[in-house]
Amino acid sequence: MIKNGAETNSEMISEEALDEFKSIWKEEYNEDISDDFAMETATALLTMMNHIYRPVKKSWLKEFEEQNGETKVEENKIEKIK
Repeated sequence: MIKNGAETNSEMISEEALDEFKSIWKEEYNEDISDDFAMETATALLTMMNHIYRPVKKSWLKEFEEQNGETKVEENKIEKIK
């Protein structure tokens, strides 16, 4: 369901993904968390990542290479120039 242009938490995160998030949380913090807390926390993480993460465009890498000579792009690979 979409409310005000945004997906609800249950549509954003599957049951399987929620269980995986809870498992990772248990490994990292050695504590069990409720489904509600997991959903709230996972949603906050995904929302934050959605706002800040953007894939790097090849044109940006090429521009960086031209300016700095530090990287080169070769068919979907980025290599450090020594």
